[in-house]
Amino acid sequence: MMHDYMKALYHRFETPSRRAEHLDRKIKRTHSQLARLLNKPEKRLLLRIADMEDELRDEACLNSFISGYRLAQGIQQELLADQPPYSFEAEDERQACESWERRDTE
Repeated sequence: MMHDYMKALYHRFETPSRRAEHLDRKIKRTHSQLARLLNKPEKRLLLRIADMEDELRDEACLNSFISGYRLAQGIQQELLADQPPYSFEAEDERQACESWERRDTE
């Protein structure tokens, strides 16, 4: 269910680049040239490979979108939290103080 929702969001916000469209046309043109040279069993094999490549590309794009979505959601949650934003300096200082306190108690 969540996978379908993310897929729908991905397709809604997808903006293919001109380069991607150009490469897609070149792939289709090369595929038809190769298909003309092959016999029926080789054509089937070529089609299976092309289908698997398309599926792999779609899955990689969706996974990338999901990762970006999760990152944005995490940033939003951090910004909306009642706590101040995360600070590396404050974290380093806190860890140094804790380390110093442990040395004093030993």
